[in-house]
Amino acid sequence: MDPVSIDGHFIQSVLGSGGTGTVYLARNAGGLVALKVLDVECPPPLRHPHIVPVYAHGQTTDGKHWLTMQYVPGGDADSELRAGRMSPERAVHIIAGIAEALDFVHAQGVVHGDVKPSNFLLAEDDRVLLADFGSPPFVADGVVLTSAAYASPEMLRGNVIDGRADIYSLGCSLFRLLTGKPPFVDAGAKDEVVQAHLHREPPRATRFAPWLPAAMDSVVTAAMAKDPHGRYQNARALADAAAHALN
Repeated sequence: MDPVSIDGHFIQSVLGSGGTGTVYLARNAGGLVALKVLDVECPPPLRHPHIVPVYAHGQTTDGKHWLTMQYVPGGDADSELRAGRMSPERAVHIIAGIAEALDFVHAQGVVHGDVKPSNFLLAEDDRVLLADFGSPPFVADGVVLTSAAYASPEMLRGNVIDGRADIYSLGCSLFRLLTGKPPFVDAGAKDEVVQAHLHREPPRATRFAPWLPAAMDSVVTAAMAKDPHGRYQNARALADAAAHALN
């Protein structure tokens, strides 16, 4: 049963739920906020122009962690894609904003762990905000807990990861925003998707979006290299390469 209020925040509706918890639209004395009740501990707040601001955090009476964030009513990149409002130029713009956020958090020693278009929120003037930090362990008892469609090979194997895992996921996200399809869309079951990330060559974006320049295939291939050493070593390099390929 959903809560009615949490520490002076009155629940209005459910915005979404996922592997880390449930996000509610809530109202407090200052107005509307997004309130997330987590199934894990609260991540440390990170402040950057392209990261959703965290306002407050605490614990419920039954011991669950919660935090409040800026409510971003403009939707996310995945919903905009499904609504038919995702040009290649807009996709590359969004990837550039997320890249700035990722390079910042990686410099703090933080790995996001669940980089995907539904976590790219769009504020006023198409300002991009990265959301949903604090993912649970990537693999537990052999079950992948993060989004398999965007997960790096090392993440799927349960290996120690660094920021280059996020770069792989950003490459997958670029492919999705450019083509309308996740990588390895022909893989059916989740196990087949996992095997594709582990063993198959990165897909060509131009196969599904032939109007894209061929150079974009090279960008996706480099971003989704199986070996982390073969990828772009920072997110800005990926974003710059995508912008250059488009122009």
